[in-house]
Amino acid sequence: MSSDCFGSDGALTGYDKWRQSRWEEIAGPEGKASLIAHRPITEPGQEVPEVPGRWTSTGFSGSLTLTAARAEDVSVDGHAVDGTVELTSASRLSFPGGRRGTIEELRGAHALAVWDPAAPTLVGLREIEAWPWDPAWTVEAEYRPADAGRLLEVTRLTSPSMRDTFPAPGDFVFDLQGERHTLRAFDVGSDTLLITFTDDTSGTDTPGMGRWLILPRPRPRHTTDTARIDFNRALIPHHVFSAAFPCPLPPRENHLPLRIEAGERAPVFEKEAAPGTTTGPAV
Repeated sequence: MSSDCFGSDGALTGYDKWRQSRWEEIAGPEGKASLIAHRPITEPGQEVPEVPGRWTSTGFSGSLTLTAARAEDVSVDGHAVDGTVELTSASRLSFPGGRRGTIEELRGAHALAVWDPAAPTLVGLREIEAWPWDPAWTVEAEYRPADAGRLLEVTRLTSPSMRDTFPAPGDFVFDLQGERHTLRAFDVGSDTLLITFTDDTSGTDTPGMGRWLILPRPRPRHTTDTARIDFNRALIPHHVFSAAFPCPLPPRENHLPLRIEAGERAPVFEKEAAPGTTTGPAV
């Protein structure tokens, strides 16, 4: 963990702020726990069970349209829909009951993400359990760029599951508990790398589908590229909060044969709040 995590009184102020921002990301008014569906639009006049309207896509490079009657109470960018309107990734949709929609482009197709402020996974979420911060879980790693264009195939948690490929531009190599380890990283855009990994807590203390580390892409230097990996900031995947997220499973190369007792462990829901019952492609 970087030095900005310590206040003048020695408190872990930076880590505490990160934990608060993480809570807002998941459980805030527009948190990820409110996602109830993510539906690819693949057919003309397609209906989406969670919201009114008929949806038509002509492919990734084509257009996406929504058709609805005024009585269905659908709006786009604050304007009521009564007929057919064309949508873009910047469009913001509103539906009855306070539900909202966003448009995404995924693997050559448009998709509609539906968010609900009354989703049980949001209103029933009470806590994200985590181990106490421990500096022993912060390591210096060497970043080794891979050959240009390297791709890794992974499984996504959809119903049924699907295979997908991600750019994998480099590996992080580090020593931990007397052993050398390597983790492969995926490029997720905006100079950000994602590491999905499992360890010996996976499936017992932490989700069986593993956890995530999100790191900035190291900047090229004349000397060896290095990065700091802080397992105190290991995340549980979004799929754990909402099954509408088909998160990628870690590649088999990214298993660490030790217990990483650091970072997030599990969400805590009210007993009556099931952790997500909808399925469908999402990121």
